[in-house]
Amino acid sequence: MKTITIDEVLERKMLLLDVRTPAEYEKFHIPGAVNLPIFSNEEREIVGTTYKQKGTEAAKELGISLVSPLLPEFYKRAKEITKGEEIAIYCWRGGMRSKSLTVIFDMMGLPCRQLEGGIRSYRQKVTAGLEYFANQTTPYLVLEGLTGTSKTEILNDLEEKGYPVLDLEGLAAHRGSVFGRVDLPERSQKEFEAMLYHRLGEIGETSYYIIESESKRLGNIIIPEFILEGKQKGTRIQVHAPLSYRIRTILNTYHPEHHHEEITGAINKIEKRFSNEDKEVIADALVENDYALIVERLLIYYYDPRYEYKAYENEGNIINLTYDSLEEGTKLVQNEVDRFEIKLRSEGEKVSL
Repeated sequence: MKTITIDEVLERKMLLLDVRTPAEYEKFHIPGAVNLPIFSNEEREIVGTTYKQKGTEAAKELGISLVSPLLPEFYKRAKEITKGEEIAIYCWRGGMRSKSLTVIFDMMGLPCRQLEGGIRSYRQKVTAGLEYFANQTTPYLVLEGLTGTSKTEILNDLEEKGYPVLDLEGLAAHRGSVFGRVDLPERSQKEFEAMLYHRLGEIGETSYYIIESESKRLGNIIIPEFILEGKQKGTRIQVHAPLSYRIRTILNTYHPEHHHEEITGAINKIEKRFSNEDKEVIADALVENDYALIVERLLIYYYDPRYEYKAYENEGNIINLTYDSLEEGTKLVQNEVDRFEIKLRSEGEKVSL
């Protein structure tokens, strides 16, 4: 049976088959891997219980009895997925699940290899990679501003133009508020760290990173300490836009008319922080589907005060920019990023001299 390392797999950009359960795959998998589970979630639990209560042989016999009738279907699906391309097969630690399917597929003429160490080897690579980046001294340019000032849209535009942007909210699939998961997928800490590692590798060598000013947590995701330290010391671009613009931006982002129940549930989580008047106004607005009024109240009496308090955590110099449109805001921020890059280049040339 042939095996392959995670470094070889990533370098060759090989197709991957994840033979763990759907639940394991959903929680964390190597980006791009296709799930071809040997066991269902329930079967995996039964085999595990058998192993604990009756031992290895009993668990193996049970596993074989569950898998054997499905082998023709596994083979058919694998052929459809791979289309003759060599594949790497993995499970959790490079154990029986991936080994057995690799042996069978190899016997049937499908070009395949077992990933050494399973998904754990990939996780170790991600962890080591993030440790490497954490030891760098790359400065940060931090975009900050009140909720609704189009910071994410500006960062996305800069990223599309090739700037070294780390879109933390995008990587975490969370918009950084109690409404942050509305219309977005769940993402685990391991998935976030893997995506961050790949984005850092994609950027490659750079003299700076651009991020949005975030709290330590984005929902259930914890931001790495080295990024938080970079944010705290980084040069700050603080953006400002009229309240009417911010309300419109939030409505266009969240589309609350399509997510009324989720919006209501999120408001219920924070309503204890509202005054009695705000509670009454927001409750009436929910009944009337007056989302603009709800957003206005939340911005003025909840989000803005909280943001102004947290802004004091950062130490870097502040560049203030004010605009009335996304196009204007993007242009102003890009101009400041370009000036920052020129400054870094000039300082680097002085050091080399």
